[in-house]
Amino acid sequence: MRTFLKIIGVLIILFIIGGLILDNKVNVTREIEIQASPEKIHLFVNDLNQWPQWTPWIDLDPTIKTTIGAVTHGVGAMQSWTGESGSGSLTFTQSSPENGIVYDLTFEGDPTVYISGMRYSANGDKTIVTWYMTGEMQPIIIGNYFAQLMDVFVGDSFSSGLNKLKKAVESSN
Repeated sequence: MRTFLKIIGVLIILFIIGGLILDNKVNVTREIEIQASPEKIHLFVNDLNQWPQWTPWIDLDPTIKTTIGAVTHGVGAMQSWTGESGSGSLTFTQSSPENGIVYDLTFEGDPTVYISGMRYSANGDKTIVTWYMTGEMQPIIIGNYFAQLMDVFVGDSFSSGLNKLKKAVESSN
């Protein structure tokens, strides 16, 4: 029994040391090239009423119920959601037809405010759209482990959403 307790103690210490060594920074980024101008893409990205056409979240959790605030586009636009997968909210803090949007993103039970957004980079008659999410996960140790997994948790969803955005924008020509 003592050997078992020693092994458990060593594993706990290794877990703590590993958690302290790992970085707690989240940095998820995906991009896609869309055959459209940044201004045209902005019509879909800047207006929360357009998001159901391309965001991937409802496909992942059909129980999600979204509530859009009084401001639906541009700086101050806000939405919140709740579903079996959790709850959260976002608020646009920057919006530009040439450059994209930036929004603060929060999740229930997580004190971190993630800075997220979509950047546009014109490339001739095409635009590269980059969807990103950054932040520092809390609490220390556990958050550090989860931060390492966020690209896996969120990256495929960003790719799916960008593909849906591409289809929506290019089919609206």
